Amino acid sequence: MKTQVSVYEPCRGIVPLRARLENWMVTLLEEPKLVHDLLDKHGAPLNIQSDAPFRGNIADLIGCVGEFDLPFLPMFARKANKCLTYVDAARDINIGIDTASHAEVVQCLDRGLPGDRIVCTAAVKDQDLMSLCVANGVTIILDNLDEITLLEEVVQYQDRPVSVGLRLNGFEREGQPLYSRFGLPLRKIPDIATRLSQTPQITLDGLHFHLNGYSSADRIAAIAQTLPVITALRHSIQRDFFLDIGGGIPMNYLDDPAQWDTWKSELDAALGGTREPITQHNVGLGRTVDPDGAKGSIDSYPVAQGVVQTDWMREILNATDGGKTIANRLRDAKVSLRCEPGRSVLDGCGMTLARVAFCKTDSAGVPVIGVQMNRTQSRSGFSEFALDPLMVPGPEPRGDPVEGYLAGTYCTESEWLTRRKMVFPAGVRPGDIMVFPNTAGYLMHFLESRSHQFPLAKNVFLQRDGTATLDAIDTD
Repeated sequence: MKTQVSVYEPCRGIVPLRARLENWMVTLLEEPKLVHDLLDKHGAPLNIQSDAPFRGNIADLIGCVGEFDLPFLPMFARKANKCLTYVDAARDINIGIDTASHAEVVQCLDRGLPGDRIVCTAAVKDQDLMSLCVANGVTIILDNLDEITLLEEVVQYQDRPVSVGLRLNGFEREGQPLYSRFGLPLRKIPDIATRLSQTPQITLDGLHFHLNGYSSADRIAAIAQTLPVITALRHSIQRDFFLDIGGGIPMNYLDDPAQWDTWKSELDAALGGTREPITQHNVGLGRTVDPDGAKGSIDSYPVAQGVVQTDWMREILNATDGGKTIANRLRDAKVSLRCEPGRSVLDGCGMTLARVAFCKTDSAGVPVIGVQMNRTQSRSGFSEFALDPLMVPGPEPRGDPVEGYLAGTYCTESEWLTRRKMVFPAGVRPGDIMVFPNTAGYLMHFLESRSHQFPLAKNVFLQRDGTATLDAIDTD
């Protein structure tokens, strides 16, 4: 949707990166008293969320794959957001959940998810986690030979059947290897399958990969290279079999995606000295300008991408391999498709809010706006939040325009909520509320920390009747 301009007026980047907002976000932000009341009641920072976009995004994905007449089970990547409301939603709409820790498995089981709709892909699995999964029928994705050995030991004591998948690596695209620290070499899968068949309690039910980045071409190459292995396995495995292609489904954050290219061009100009800096100390955020042009990528999620979400999935399933589409080849192999979306199905689900505590100048005379949150509360694995915050003004009279930088609560020189310069046309004052939009997917929880003993942000969900309910993760 194209959001009305008034929501964006109090704050923007000096070169704008305007967020795409859901209707529920706009409705809330247009009621400043309600926003201030929520922070008065629950404290700051505060994550305000809605599960309605989550349900809609999942429905769109299921509908997309359904066009290809493929058996399909999306597994929500729980690590993307810790709130139990999304676990309940996944349970109610009958999809699966991808878990990455003992606590995540326990919480899903406690909320009524059956074990056969939970998959454990934890990067490190100890005996307690393996035992929990075996005891409750959770599918385990095995990453390495040591995990296989551990599982073989665990099932001797539990004597229960366990469903497993094997995580793969060793893919190539156009002759170049696709690096991953995870997984077992593709060429060794037949031998590993034979080994697993020697333990009666272990059932190999599928193969899995998760590739870094967001390239559909990488996924197409990986599927094409996996299918011959599946075909070979199917001679001895007649039961249902899945191929899980992991996550990395891209999405757009911007109201106008063209702003991303404009912003990068302006950054290059600033780095090259042909315009005033648009970042603190003119930092390149991973980008440098050499005599022959700009080099390097911005250390941020690519907030504007060409093919996203369901169109990205269609691109993969419509791709041809061996004279047939990927969808047809999967169907011919009698394979059900799985994936593990996180960020993309949480698109539009949340915002992180915190109050301005002060406005001062640093030793160079540059305005610094102190905000009551730390940088881990609006970050994933990238160093920059490349999306303009919004601002809900307090009741105090407005002042003169301010251009400056947002600082967080940690006592380090590097504690900046964004290194991009922000503009406040009518000023900024203590008590104003900064709003970081669309943070539900990875940004609000993935790296959150409470150094200095600051409390973590609470999580509230807006209900259809307009009330706000604290998520069970903050009350259990």
